Amino acid sequence: MLKASATKAFRRKGQSFPPAAAVVKLTRAEAEVVARVACGLSNREIAAVLGKRSGTVKNQLSAVYRKLRISGRARLIMLFRS
Repeated sequence: MLKASATKAFRRKGQSFPPAAAVVKLTRAEAEVVARVACGLSNREIAAVLGKRSGTVKNQLSAVYRKLRISGRARLIMLFRS
């Protein structure tokens, strides 16, 4: 599940919380990255905030896309904002 900070990020932006079925498949690290993508941060910005390398963020997003069977960042944002 998403951490409380990620949940708050969605709620602050007035967005619906992501569907639980989709969230359950994600690791905590992946969910943290998704929450920041949904807030509009780039991979480089996410890496700086989370203290990771941008390549790690890219790999985690690739895993998210694969798990959710989506093709990219725009679809991820649409999914988690709906």
